[in-house]
Amino acid sequence: MSFIQMGLALVVLTILYVRMIRRETPEQISRPQAILPVVFGAVAAPLSFVLFLLMGSLLLQLGLNVGELPGFPRALIQSLFGAGIPEEIAKMTLLLLTLLIFRSRIRNVYEYMLAGAGIGFGFTLLEEFIYGSDGLAALGRLITIGAHMIFGILMARHLGLAACRRAAGQGGAAKHYALALLVPMVIHTVYDALTVHNWLMDDPKEELQIVGILLAILAMAGLFVLQFLVLRRLRKNADKYIALQKMVH
Repeated sequence: MSFIQMGLALVVLTILYVRMIRRETPEQISRPQAILPVVFGAVAAPLSFVLFLLMGSLLLQLGLNVGELPGFPRALIQSLFGAGIPEEIAKMTLLLLTLLIFRSRIRNVYEYMLAGAGIGFGFTLLEEFIYGSDGLAALGRLITIGAHMIFGILMARHLGLAACRRAAGQGGAAKHYALALLVPMVIHTVYDALTVHNWLMDDPKEELQIVGILLAILAMAGLFVLQFLVLRRLRKNADKYIALQKMVH
């Protein structure tokens, strides 16, 4: 089943990614500039697992027994240290490496966002292979198949805007650097807390289990809508981000 999910992810994300690339005018990014972020995104997945182990070790050293925390705080801590921090830091690291390698070729903020999309693309492919499942879980993952790509776009957008402001000698660059990591990390953490680590689903009270299911459905629907809105905004404002080029270097 993991091969099927990875195949579906490959088809859907390839279509989205190619459309993003073709939107850039008058000249599109080079093939290496399009492919390398996807490869680095796949590398980010095992790197995030290493960071996950380090996060677990840190919690042990701090003497924090997450299992003893009440429901929602426990879910937030599990989601933050289990996915929010390690996965987003791993993707940020590989995104920064991508931007460093192509620093002389990146011409505008839109190309920052393409790099972020590529990182999310590659990360998703490997994650779908590792965590592929069946039934409702598979359906849920299909609905949010573009999540990591969206996180990468949001992350890269703030990095690109920070570079613009810094090059132009304007203030606010530090804010954008912080938001580049915090925005995807917060969204990712809250989503996982309401789905993967939903504390209400394990409650002995049936009515609370129902509430937990509704929260999970609401989270999936919210992330689905976010994917649509970010991609729509990217399409609508593509020319604007492409025009932000003379200030980048």
